[in-house]
Amino acid sequence: MRRIIAHRGLPQLAPENTLSAFEKMQDYQIEWFETDVSITKDEQVIIIHDDYLDRTTNQSGPLDQATSEIVDIADAGSWFDPSFKGERIPRLEELITFINQSRMNVNIELKAVTGATGNRLADSLVKQLSDAIQLINPAVKVIISSFNPLMLLKMKALQPQLEYAVLFENHTIYEDWPLIVDAIGANYVHLESDGLTQSLVKTVIERGYHLNVWTVNTKDRANELFNWGVEGIFTDNAENFVAKKTVVTSYE
Repeated sequence: MRRIIAHRGLPQLAPENTLSAFEKMQDYQIEWFETDVSITKDEQVIIIHDDYLDRTTNQSGPLDQATSEIVDIADAGSWFDPSFKGERIPRLEELITFINQSRMNVNIELKAVTGATGNRLADSLVKQLSDAIQLINPAVKVIISSFNPLMLLKMKALQPQLEYAVLFENHTIYEDWPLIVDAIGANYVHLESDGLTQSLVKTVIERGYHLNVWTVNTKDRANELFNWGVEGIFTDNAENFVAKKTVVTSYE
């Protein structure tokens, strides 16, 4: 299996983690995509990668201090291109609607919640995501991933039947990494491509884990990883790895 996972949609063609970036995937033979869920100060679950609004919107400040009113007026498209002016930060329910409409498999990354209200917001985030996942068509495959083991444990307590993945950066994957994966009961390990060696790939696979690698944007690196036995890659340009859908025109 060679799994191509569109990282935050198609962020070379539309602003990342927006409905436009997701909808453009439907023009290609994309079976998997990845996105991020986080939560505002007033417990609105939204689709965004960063802990701050600054990079991908016209608003600023930490997300855990932002209210849904701020998110509602945020322009998440102009930074990418003026043609996307007015693009909104998607809500969780919009993501679920897209998944059910497209029937694409999804990797949902749980963002860590910190600060004085972190535990309350983390509990609210996983509870809302748990409820929403139950609305996804059963034919759709779902992986829940996070860099934060506590977020995964909170989620698994509510949805033990799902598949889980632990994310590691190269500088955080110490010798005890299998203890973390096993403590969560995760069956996937998601490793960073930069600096990843064939030896570590072999170790992960021999221990019986599924392995996906992020973020891989060249075909040469992708082929190397697949030849090592990696199952899937996250890529910012999935449109370059898959075929465009054929439009069939019928004539009467």
